Amino acid sequence: MAPRLGSLRELPGVSAAALVGRDGLPLAAAGEGADLLAAELAALRESLDRLGRRLGVGEVSRVAFTMPALEVVALSQGDYTLGAALVRGMDTSAAQQRLAALMDEVLAQLPHLAPADGQAQNLNPNQGLNQSQGEVPA
Repeated sequence: MAPRLGSLRELPGVSAAALVGRDGLPLAAAGEGADLLAAELAALRESLDRLGRRLGVGEVSRVAFTMPALEVVALSQGDYTLGAALVRGMDTSAAQQRLAALMDEVLAQLPHLAPADGQAQNLNPNQGLNQSQGEVPA
């Protein structure tokens, strides 16, 4: 996944990009401050998802915010959050489009956790996981 994040960094104004799981550990990071971006995106997603549950409106799927020198855009889907930090004032539309395409790749390639019991599941049914029982066949 890291080389694809590198291609995201090639967009004008992108200074860092990160892919993070729900546990807060970066799965891929590129650019100065990318590990910090990953950790904070995971924490932000957790807080926003909690708010969504309390309001009964579901989980967060997109976040965008601006600071004095930086703009951050991020997508969350399944167990992953993918985000980019851009120099403030840059058009974020290209970064948002690239994030959406990369998120599709992430969801097709990486495993997902079952929300109820935390058992690993994978989108690829040929990898031997018995999803109904959460066990790997012997």
